[in-house]
Amino acid sequence: MPVFAITGNPGCGKSTVCAMLAKRGALIFDADAYVHRLYQNRKSPVYKKVATVFPQTLTRGVIDRRALGAFVFNKPKARMRLEGIVHPPVIKALRAWCLKARSKKLIALAEVPLLFEKKLENIFDGVIVVRAPLKTLRERTKKRKGYSVRSARDRFSLYLPMATKIRQADFIIDNSASRARLYKEIDIAWKKIQTYTSREKNSLRSITKEVSYGCDH
Repeated sequence: MPVFAITGNPGCGKSTVCAMLAKRGALIFDADAYVHRLYQNRKSPVYKKVATVFPQTLTRGVIDRRALGAFVFNKPKARMRLEGIVHPPVIKALRAWCLKARSKKLIALAEVPLLFEKKLENIFDGVIVVRAPLKTLRERTKKRKGYSVRSARDRFSLYLPMATKIRQADFIIDNSASRARLYKEIDIAWKKIQTYTSREKNSLRSITKEVSYGCDH
């Protein structure tokens, strides 16, 4: 079966969408959760390297993800160094998971926040973008993470504009309204995903462009 990536910008509801699709029987790979497990495993090379390079982000020997993110956020060299430690093993695991998932008779979905930013889209058979207006995304992010207006805005600068992602999507799930509306969006997407083949990719892309309304950053 084909393997899809689910992506979008902060606050769009990627994890919520994945949870809903998992209830419908989809296999799920959560890239962020995988990184979290690497950070928790003190025997992993990732933990050892992060602990050595960024000792100030440890709390009683535990990597504080929020402290680590805050430390590297405004330090491009430090952020690149962290990505150099974390991304290779995550991408390796993701490729292995995709290979295994294609042999199964279930739809497989990988939640990858920085899919387009890190040019990982070609690993997958299709891409699902979860969208909402920029104002909504910022409000959700501030509420969930407790960020200031400036901090939320700065974090969005690390991501490509939503409109850019939508142009490269095979499916678009709109999450700008109510939970009930999102369920309807999920039902529509799930039916289309089940009939998807790689040969349909170009035609589906043209269809999703037609329904991508109100897109901004």
